[in-house]
Amino acid sequence: MLNIEADCLYAGALVLDGRKMETISQVQRTVISPHPAVSISFQPTEPHIPGRHVMVEPDHQFLLARVHSVAWRIHSRARSSTAAQESCPIGAPSAVRSHWAFRQDWVVVDRLTEEHTIITSRPISWEALPGPGESTPALEGGSRYYKLHGHPILATGDAARAALDRIAEIHRRDHGPIDYDMAQRLPGEGNPESCPRCTRSPNDLLPMEVTTERTHCDVTLADLPADWDYELNAAMAYERQVLMGTYTPEGRGRPGWGIGNGDIVQFITGGNRANGYTRARARVVDSAPGNDRTTGIPQVTLAGPDGRPFSRAMSSCTRIHDPINTRRLVGESA
Repeated sequence: MLNIEADCLYAGALVLDGRKMETISQVQRTVISPHPAVSISFQPTEPHIPGRHVMVEPDHQFLLARVHSVAWRIHSRARSSTAAQESCPIGAPSAVRSHWAFRQDWVVVDRLTEEHTIITSRPISWEALPGPGESTPALEGGSRYYKLHGHPILATGDAARAALDRIAEIHRRDHGPIDYDMAQRLPGEGNPESCPRCTRSPNDLLPMEVTTERTHCDVTLADLPADWDYELNAAMAYERQVLMGTYTPEGRGRPGWGIGNGDIVQFITGGNRANGYTRARARVVDSAPGNDRTTGIPQVTLAGPDGRPFSRAMSSCTRIHDPINTRRLVGESA
């Protein structure tokens, strides 16, 4: 999980509020001095219950329960060799462009892959852990483990229960009062959940299920983000994964319905119904550029992950996600 300030939150972020996971539906920043604030709306947890709203200071901390990240790997080899070597994940696009593999004549770059990682932390009960002797359920295309306060990686339910037993033993042995007359420490009383030395809050001794999902796709240097040279922050990584189709947020719009600037839309680029359509995604740059001069069909200006603008018929675009405001995160004023 990742602590993130309210001023850097984005629509679509999944946060952990106590033991409850909530999805951010809208973030509005007010710049009225001298007290700037951030208004945050959450999606309703049930259809008949409206989503709640909170007003917080810009530096108020939230806990991201789903962290998106993007990195690149270079597969290169010497011209005289047939075995390719894979680089470690490189997070900054500028570091990928200036990597020595692209600058040496004796090096051949076979592939450049983009790695999308999604780490989701979900609170669960002790009863939901795998039973004694059971293995952790496998996750297709990723990994799953459990986490407890002070124990970052617990591979199985047995390991999580053993960690809790160790915490209880430490509490009983080391956290009791001192009997100065007998010059010894008395056994600790009560549960570790109520002991400030064992845990900062009662929720720290409840297990978290952590899943890690990774997706790889081949790209070229021209496909790298053109407007950012440093490592992508959480909002930018989330937007790129949505644009490239490795992550699909919940809820989809109708073709041409309510499309506005900043929205992420999906459209068909080829194929047919029998063999399956090929789809792509892009961000709306201008939702009202006018009609096509020949056909009169309303057009919309889009930009893909590489930032290059192009036109598309508005009726062929399906709204995938609300605007993801990353301007605040790249130094511009909101």
